[in-house]
Amino acid sequence: MSASWPSIYAPLHEVDGSDRAEIPDSIYRAAVLTNSLTSGDTWVHVERSSTYGAALMFPQVARSAGWPISLTIVALRSFMFLFFGMSLQIYLLNQIGREEWVMSGFAGQMHLCNFAPGGRGPLGTIITPERTYSFGQWATRLFARDSMKTLFPSRAEEIDSTVDVGEYALESFQIRWVCCAVFMMVTLEELIRIYHLFTLLWSVPCEAGVWIDGDKDSQEHDSWLERVHLKVAGIPRHWKAIYFVTLLLPKFMIWKLCCQAGIEYLMETADIDGTLVNCVALAFILNLDENVCETMMKEHTRVMMSKCRGFPLHDRESKKLMKTSQLISAASDPEGLSSGRRTKAEVATEYLRHQSLSRVTFRDFIQWLPGKLFLIGFLTMIFVADYYSRNCVFSQDGKLVSKPMYYPKSTTMHILEVILPNFFKVEVEGEPYWTMPEQ
Repeated sequence: MSASWPSIYAPLHEVDGSDRAEIPDSIYRAAVLTNSLTSGDTWVHVERSSTYGAALMFPQVARSAGWPISLTIVALRSFMFLFFGMSLQIYLLNQIGREEWVMSGFAGQMHLCNFAPGGRGPLGTIITPERTYSFGQWATRLFARDSMKTLFPSRAEEIDSTVDVGEYALESFQIRWVCCAVFMMVTLEELIRIYHLFTLLWSVPCEAGVWIDGDKDSQEHDSWLERVHLKVAGIPRHWKAIYFVTLLLPKFMIWKLCCQAGIEYLMETADIDGTLVNCVALAFILNLDENVCETMMKEHTRVMMSKCRGFPLHDRESKKLMKTSQLISAASDPEGLSSGRRTKAEVATEYLRHQSLSRVTFRDFIQWLPGKLFLIGFLTMIFVADYYSRNCVFSQDGKLVSKPMYYPKSTTMHILEVILPNFFKVEVEGEPYWTMPEQ
């Protein structure tokens, strides 16, 4: 597509088709298809299958109707389900963090970091593929060796020299990075929903709009849902503040916690099969709000959510919808140099010339780039770098190894230690139980 192709046309179903007869069918179809590719998102919607969408929509519907008892109860129930789903998500994330940052410490586990074949392991010996084990296997081998040394203290040196317990190390760097990227790809959809929620709260007017619409005198429809329409309209400022505190901020916080805990879990998994299984297992926490909505909310409330229409991002009165013939003319003659109505052949010829691959511009190249793919890579690097900064240091030979490990003082973990692990640290004992051996 050319750089001069218009970028703010209306959605396809709103393009006037009165002039289709003046244009060949193939050119018309190509024009409206190109229009759909360049128009972008022109509407914002509430989430139609989530407790977040219900908590946003039903209080405004109840407000628009004058707070009747039935709709007020539905609004209160939507917030109850919202907080239930949030509590469940935060609790599960808290337990994952407790396992990684507290219970692993009591088990004597150090951070995996970049322990891998070719470098030195937690015992200070060179890691080779045949001496690489997951932490569970390695801890069992250590226990067996130390038990023999306890039973036969006089032969401790002989046991040390003959029994090789191997090293705790990573099996594959490639699998680790690929699975971290797959995990971020799975969680990206939630980040997009957060962006859409922010766009809705930002774009909708700060006024008490009416979310209920329809023709009360119409008898052509059998169902009340067909006579009454629900739509996104104005939201008062105080309600926007409530939604920011109860919807947007917690939703982003839970996404960040899930990404941080998921990347931590993957980075601490040494074996290939465990990494592959875990890369998508943790993402189910982000879908709990949809599961709560599907199983606990009544069917008629979910039907109402599905019928809610979005809010248009463009002003339909000031930006007149272009006819298809105007759309094609704009593509082939963006400067408006020609005058008069051109023939069908002229329009087709200029349109095809203007859309020729020989006229590709830098803007077309930018549009070709997969933005979401780059975003996935960027987020993966951000959360992996966060893991390294919190848990790893450079050794004498330039490898990233675990920081000295300390036993935690308690088996519990406070919520602030989960939400902001960079600022609120788990309390630990004064003496480390493991440090990286000197080279």
